[in-house]
Amino acid sequence: MTTRVAADADPASGPTRVLITPRPDVEPAATQGGVSSTVLRQVDFKKAGDQFRATRSADPEQRVTQDAEAEALRWLLGSEGISDAYLAFLAESYVRAVSRAVPNVTAYLAELTQKRPETIRGHLKEARKRDLLTTVPGKAGGQLTAKAREITNGEYLDRVTAHLMGEQ
Repeated sequence: MTTRVAADADPASGPTRVLITPRPDVEPAATQGGVSSTVLRQVDFKKAGDQFRATRSADPEQRVTQDAEAEALRWLLGSEGISDAYLAFLAESYVRAVSRAVPNVTAYLAELTQKRPETIRGHLKEARKRDLLTTVPGKAGGQLTAKAREITNGEYLDRVTAHLMGEQ
């Protein structure tokens, strides 16, 4: 049996479809019964999901991005306090972490910003209050609002980039 996971799998919730096909060397008579619930019970979906997430987090390029992201967030918070710009970039980091299925997003962001998880929860709540991040009832997630995207793609992106490049 060969199992393939859809390339467009959502890392937060796992694959959206699973394709199971017989191996080329299997006799057709052996597959006549099709896929049964017994076969499906043998598939370790949790292990597959963990392996999928582990391969994504081992990317060295991602580490460089995380370092820059951390520096940008700390710089914005240090230079402006809890401004719309800081909250918009924090919300963007939050959305990105959720989409990558980071296990504990709040702790991850706390590590990036060198703040406590409780503080980050408060900042995310404030981002939602200021209409920078939407809410997904009952689970982690949300999307950047148009207001947040305007901030993260506009003048502040130039300022953050200049800081990261040592120009400011």
